[in-house]
Amino acid sequence: MNSLAFPRGRCSPSPLTRPSTSRSSPVPSSRTIKIRPSSRSVARCNLRDAKNLSRSRTVAMAAAAAAPASSEKEVLPPSLTSSSEPPPLFDGTTRLYVAYHCPYAQRAWIARNYKGLQDKIKIVAIDLADRPAWYKEKVYPENKVPSLEHNNQVKGESLDLVKYIDTNFEGPALLPDDSEKQQFAEELLAYTDAFNKASYSSIVAKGDVSDEAVAALDKIEAALAKFNDGPFFLGQFSLVDIAYVPFIERFQIFFSAIKNYDITKGRPNLQKFIEEVNKIHAYTETKQDPQFLLEHTKKRLGTMLMEQTILLAMEVLPPTMPSASKQPPLYDGETRLYMSYICPYAQRAWIARNYKGLQEKIKLVPMDTNDRPAWYKEVYPKNTLPSLEHNNKIIGESLDLIKYIDINFAGPKLTPDVDIAYAPFIDGFQTLFAGIKNYDITEGRANIQIFIKELNRIDAYMHTKQDPSEVIALTKKKLGI
Repeated sequence: MNSLAFPRGRCSPSPLTRPSTSRSSPVPSSRTIKIRPSSRSVARCNLRDAKNLSRSRTVAMAAAAAAPASSEKEVLPPSLTSSSEPPPLFDGTTRLYVAYHCPYAQRAWIARNYKGLQDKIKIVAIDLADRPAWYKEKVYPENKVPSLEHNNQVKGESLDLVKYIDTNFEGPALLPDDSEKQQFAEELLAYTDAFNKASYSSIVAKGDVSDEAVAALDKIEAALAKFNDGPFFLGQFSLVDIAYVPFIERFQIFFSAIKNYDITKGRPNLQKFIEEVNKIHAYTETKQDPQFLLEHTKKRLGTMLMEQTILLAMEVLPPTMPSASKQPPLYDGETRLYMSYICPYAQRAWIARNYKGLQEKIKLVPMDTNDRPAWYKEVYPKNTLPSLEHNNKIIGESLDLIKYIDINFAGPKLTPDVDIAYAPFIDGFQTLFAGIKNYDITEGRANIQIFIKELNRIDAYMHTKQDPSEVIALTKKKLGI
C-alpha cells in the first residue's frame, strides 16, 4: 500500500519520498532586489493616480521577474529527521518549515525567494518519512508543511502563507493593484483544489486521460488568455502563478510519463506559461529533478497507479449518526459504507475504500454504536457494522467487504488483503497494551515493529486512525477500569 501524500494545502505525514540531504537540483540564491510594494490604498487617490500606481507596480513586478539572479548560491540545510534536535523556537528568527519535494511547501518557498527574503526567512527542511516528534509537539500541532514561524506565532496552509509573506515582508508585490486582476486572482485561487483533484484523479485512474482532467487543463488555458500584458495568469508573475506552478510542473511530468499525454499540446498559453516561468529564478531554485520525481513516483505506484491521497485530504468526514438521525434514502443509486469511526472491523472496509481511491464513489455513513438508529436494522437486519449498500443490495462482514470492494471497484488490487485484516487490531493492541498493561508489543519483535512503522506511512490507513488517548479512555470505560 502506497501513498502520494499531496493533501490539501499542505503535505501530510505519509510522503512520497524521503528527501535526500544532498540535492543535485539548483539551490536558491540571495536576491539583491528590494522593492517595497506600493500602497494599496488606491481609494484615496484620484483616478489618474490609481492608474499610475497600478502601472508602476506592474512594471516593478515585471522587473523583479526578469532580473538576473545573484551569483551567490544559498546553501540549503539538510532535512531534519526524528533524531534531529529542534531549532530554538520563538528566538526572533523567522523560519519556513518545508519539505523539499512537497508542492504545497514549494508555494511558500517560491514566495520567499521571489521577495528576496533568503536572509530574513530561514528554511527548515523536514523529512516527512521520518518526521521529528517535536515538530508536532512544539512547532505546529497540525504536523503538516509548510508552516511559518514569525513574530512568536506559527501559521500554516500554503495559500495563506503566500499571502502572509506578501503582506508582512518587503520585496516585489505578489498581487497587482488592478481590481479586475485581484478579483480574477481570488477566483483562480478558489479553483486550485478542484484543478489538482481532477488532474490527480485522472493520473490514478485506469485508461486514458479523463474528460474532467482535460476540462480542467482547458480551463487553465483559457485563464492564461484573459490578460494580454504578460504570459502569466494576471499578465505579470503573481501569487496565482505561485499557487499553480508546483502542480503544473508535476502534472506535465506525470501525464507525459504515465499517460503518454502532453498537457501543452493544443494549449499554446500553457506552453508559454511553462517556458516563461522557468525563466524565473525564484521558482527554478525550488524545482526537483524531473527524473527524481518520476522514478520515485513510479516506485511508490508499483509502476501503475498512485493512491489518491489528495482525495483523502479533501474529504470532510460526516458526523456520527445517533438514534435521532434521519435515515438516508435507501437504494437511490448511491453506494454507502455504514461504519463506526471507533470500530476496528469497520476500519477494515474503510481502509480498503481509501486505498482504492473510492472516496467519491463510496459515501461514509458513520453510526453511533452507543445510540444506534433504529432504522439501521431495517437497512441491515444483523444490525452490525460494517455493511455496504451497493447495486440495490446490502453486504456485510468486514473480511467479505474487503474482497467485495477489491473485486467490484477500480483501483489498486488488494489481494492478498492480509495487512488490512490485521492492521486495525495490531494498532489497537499496541495502544491498549501500552496504555493499560504498560507492555510494549514490539519489544523483541523486530518484524512487528517494522510492520507498524511502514503501516503508519500509508495514508489510506492513517486517515482511519483514532486518537490513541481516546481509544484507551473508551476501552477503559467499557471495561469499567
